[in-house]
Amino acid sequence: MIMHLKMQLTMVIQESLRLYPPATITAKHALADIKLGELDVPGGTNIWIFAHRLHRDPENWGPDANEFKPERFANGVSKSCKYTQAYVPFGFGPRICIGQNFVMTQMKIILSLILSKFSFSISPNYHHSPVSPMLLLPEHGIRLLVSPV
Repeated sequence: MIMHLKMQLTMVIQESLRLYPPATITAKHALADIKLGELDVPGGTNIWIFAHRLHRDPENWGPDANEFKPERFANGVSKSCKYTQAYVPFGFGPRICIGQNFVMTQMKIILSLILSKFSFSISPNYHHSPVSPMLLLPEHGIRLLVSPV
């Protein structure tokens, strides 16, 4: 059961990070002239990458890209979509978040401890309205109904 819980938590966390990445914008700087698909990018250009758009692209994630479906990560990130480089909740390349494994482990431990003692449901007063001044946040907070298990 523990292995199943660990796998389920991993899938739920990965899907949550896909739909609601904490850092929504990543900036890169082209050091030399490069070609991105059909686009020629001159050296010295600043490139802004919007994780929210990458993570919801139907061409990469399928027609259900806007739906919460943790099972898409059942076989890991590499099998979850067409282009795995487009899954960037912790950044990518040489500047990927050094604490990504620590954070994932921490989230699994904390969530398993919380879920072993409480059950949650969304309040009927909750209004879903994520905003992104720099980090993705719920505009009106998160209203949950919490009850002991």
